[in-house]
Parts: sequence; structure tokens; C-alpha cells
Amino acid sequence: MRDVDGRLGSTALLIKPAGPTEIAPVMMTAYELSGREQQITALIAHGHNTASIAHRLHLSRHTVRDHIKAILAKVDARSRGELVARLSGGVI
Repeated sequence: MRDVDGRLGSTALLIKPAGPTEIAPVMMTAYELSGREQQITALIAHGHNTASIAHRLHLSRHTVRDHIKAILAKVDARSRGELVARLSGGVI
């Protein structure tokens, strides 16, 4: 890139589409997921099941299931796969 005097500068700018790891936090905020819901969603995206999420977050499985129901309702998703696709910029 050139500086204001037209000489070659030492700065370059690269523009590329955002990937799922950049999109997901923005989407979770847009869907107004709580902090706990965002934690659970991240664990779902990494492939954790209900029991694993409950163990990691020191919650009961019942509580995790309740959070997942709330998350799916907020995002208008019918499955964990659809949830992850919606939050990572996939089109459903």
C-alpha cells in the first residue's frame, strides 16, 4: 500500500470473509443468549453431550436440558445441528 505521499509503505490490508469462530459470538449476542447459554452453546458446538456439559459446568442434566430448550427456542432451531449451523453463519 502507498502512504499519503504516494511512496510504498509498510502496511498492507487484507479483507476476507469472517469464519464461523468470528461469526458465532456476534450471532449469540444478536439472539440475546445469556452468558450461561453461550457457554452451553459453545460446548454443543464442540460436540459435547448433555452429561458432559453438566459435568463441566457443575450443573444437573435437567438444568442443562432446560438451558438447551431455551437456546433452541431463542434461535428458532429444532436440533443441535441446526443451532450450530445458524450460529456459525450457515443457511438453514
